[in-house]
Amino acid sequence: MARPREFDINDAIDGAMGIFWRQGFKATNLPDLLEAMGLTRGSFYKAFGDKENAYLRSLLRYDETIVTETIRALESCESNIASDCLKEMFRSSSDGNIGCFICNAMVEVAPDNQEVARLTKSMANRLKQAVLNILVKSNPSFPNTLQHELADIVLHLYFGFQALGKAGSNEADWENRLKIILAV
Repeated sequence: MARPREFDINDAIDGAMGIFWRQGFKATNLPDLLEAMGLTRGSFYKAFGDKENAYLRSLLRYDETIVTETIRALESCESNIASDCLKEMFRSSSDGNIGCFICNAMVEVAPDNQEVARLTKSMANRLKQAVLNILVKSNPSFPNTLQHELADIVLHLYFGFQALGKAGSNEADWENRLKIILAV
């Protein structure tokens, strides 16, 4: 009879997500990962198999929590002014300069890993659709192609905001930049 798991899988994945998000995939070694996850080597290998699988599970967890929460917040905005709804995406994180896990994964891992590329593209598309929905709600008379282009620009602005935040230079007035872009 197999021994029952003695740890909460979501807590372990949250620990992995945190360290991968801060340090990246390549810079995270197994001892760091085990410590962040609160697991022994045996429990880690039994539950996750390897570091890459733990990373994939972390990306999925990020999608289930952070991305889904962001989309929910965008969808629940009652303002008809797009910048009022979208400005929350451009608030500095209280977690310090860790940037965006999607951005980090796109740059570091996706070029060499098709599954990570697929997951990050899917998350980015979900975020873009939420932005597009706000743009359509706030400016229903705008041509469809313009709304799609603006959604793409806002998403890229968001990823740039996150990347600059990770680099520690995020002091620009992003809310005002968003208003300028959406004034088109």
